[in-house]
Amino acid sequence: MSSPVSVLIVGAGPAGLIAAIALLKNHIPIRIIEKRPIPHGGVRGTAIQPRTLELFAFLGVLDDVLAVSTPPFLMAMHGVGREVLKETRFEEEADESPHVPYPRSVHVGQHVLERVLRENIDKLGARVEFGVELVSFEQHAEQVVTELSISTSEHTPPSVETLECTYMIAADGAKGRVRRNLGLSFLGETKETERMFTANVEVHGLDRAQWHMWGSFSSAGFGLKPISPEPLFQVQALGPDLPTDLPRDTKGVQELFNSISGAKDIELLNASWTSEWRANIRLANALSVGRVFLSGDAAHSHSPAGGQGENTAMQDSLNIAWKLALALQGVAAPSLLDTYQVERMPVIAEMLSLSTELHTLAFHRIRTSTLDPEKPQDPETQEIMHRPRRLLQLGVNYRWSPIVIGDHGDDTNTEKDPYGQGSATLRAGDRAPDARPLLDITGADNDIHSTRPVSLHSTFTVDRHTILIFPPTSGVVNTIEFAALQQIVARMATVTMILAEALEFEGHNCRTLVDVERTAYLGYNVPESTGAFVVVRPDGIIGAYGRDMGIVFQYFATMTGHSSRLGARES
Repeated sequence: MSSPVSVLIVGAGPAGLIAAIALLKNHIPIRIIEKRPIPHGGVRGTAIQPRTLELFAFLGVLDDVLAVSTPPFLMAMHGVGREVLKETRFEEEADESPHVPYPRSVHVGQHVLERVLRENIDKLGARVEFGVELVSFEQHAEQVVTELSISTSEHTPPSVETLECTYMIAADGAKGRVRRNLGLSFLGETKETERMFTANVEVHGLDRAQWHMWGSFSSAGFGLKPISPEPLFQVQALGPDLPTDLPRDTKGVQELFNSISGAKDIELLNASWTSEWRANIRLANALSVGRVFLSGDAAHSHSPAGGQGENTAMQDSLNIAWKLALALQGVAAPSLLDTYQVERMPVIAEMLSLSTELHTLAFHRIRTSTLDPEKPQDPETQEIMHRPRRLLQLGVNYRWSPIVIGDHGDDTNTEKDPYGQGSATLRAGDRAPDARPLLDITGADNDIHSTRPVSLHSTFTVDRHTILIFPPTSGVVNTIEFAALQQIVARMATVTMILAEALEFEGHNCRTLVDVERTAYLGYNVPESTGAFVVVRPDGIIGAYGRDMGIVFQYFATMTGHSSRLGARES
């Protein structure tokens, strides 16, 4: 029996890797296992949405991801061979704004993304254990006891290890055994006739600023999407006229491409990781049982249409990871973990609805999309591929969550709109906006000339809450209450004071930023006459929003399960 760990993560795809990084950043001992003997090399999902890019920044991995990513592509609709009939953008972008640092998606093959994330896990002192399979597990009052099969060589039988963990995250995919062993249903349907063929290929001399499409989804379509590193492209082929037996080697992929494109001078090389996907759209009836939590494909299976699934999986993992960290550190009540399902289930359900609708457009030629009801769907492929702004996931919110608290006066409206905020007013449960430029005068004796510009998001991290104090014009924040706030700061938060101007104010020992262009005050709807207090969670969601500091104490009392103010009670 090996030494116990706090969290065992089963599965080393994006969901499992993000959970590992978030927990390690919180100094939580983990193990992450993967039954495959080697990493998966398929491109698979490629679109990283702006909301996920923000989470990568909070995790400290964004620069590494962007270094291997490609920008959004123009879609080139081809006639025969290299002939381009039309070039178009297929996805909408967010408006340029100081509140949105990444207005568009980027593209990176899943195999490359996983490598980058594994490298970050290595830097944090852990590693993915390949060739290790979860055989069985039993839940007890204080722990989960697991049996692992460890393969070190194909020539020797695997060894068996018994491992105790406090919690377990199952990120072992749609075919994983954890969900089944928990006795959960996987509700939905499999559509055997709706298939997509994917592969990795190398192509030289083809424009890498375009996503190339030939044929028609009504019969057979063939796409080549450029992916880093050059000359790699991802193959996507679908349509009712695809052959029953799809190719498995380079020659077969070339023949399929030629038959659809009519090309004679575009050579596909070194085909690998060929795969046939069938529409399997399902949702588990629960996201957790006891001490075991499902994340990613283990909880939801979906169409790749719209680039939502991989992003949703990673957001699942960050949501449960920061809550597990606080529970394991003893600073939050275990009941906090119940909010994982409460918050994520409506978001996942909406993701399945949107991605299924886009899938239906491609496979069934429906001419009107409720995703964009005022935009008639042209039967041409580029219109079917249209991706509205909603899919950037910047509107994903948890306004209905029992742990978000606001005093806006309209919080009685609990209607769920998981992918959109439902009103223009920023509220608790929404994504925390960015703001820039801000001048950091911390420790500078309010000398604005010795400062450097920063963005508000650059101050957020996954291992702490961030308490934003927007003082009123008078610049006065009650010293007694601020001292009480330090009890929270010592355990689970940092404090940032945001000033409308670099003026004298009643000083406190905290980070101090000057909102020189009022982008923070505007983004957070702060009246300068009254100020505001905002708690931003480790996942970049507004946990509390109010006009006095009492809202902050109320929020953290909810976190800890206390009924009275945390600052007054824990002196």
